[in-house]
Amino acid sequence: MNWIQQPLILQIHALIEKDGEFYSALCLELDVASQGKTVEEAKINLQEAIELYLEEVYESGLEEEFIPRPAPMEYWLRYFAAEAKEIGARIKNHEMPSIEINEVVYG
Repeated sequence: MNWIQQPLILQIHALIEKDGEFYSALCLELDVASQGKTVEEAKINLQEAIELYLEEVYESGLEEEFIPRPAPMEYWLRYFAAEAKEIGARIKNHEMPSIEINEVVYG
């Protein structure tokens, strides 16, 4: 039986913050950052930066050393605090969200 190989979809956590006139974007799993004049531009630039980073790591053969390369914990905490605030606001507005559980088994 032939299976069609699906492309790998890398789902990342991106913290985007207003920084003066620009938005800074940080990939939390790889500690790769970029910026843009808008949120959308920052996301596009971050995606390009991630692609360049992964290409360089793969070409150098250093995957074990640089994948993953998590951002410092303070950025993860800011991401999850913002996410919790957003979820709380939706619940307070009586929006009935669909529940999706993203699990990771540790240990």
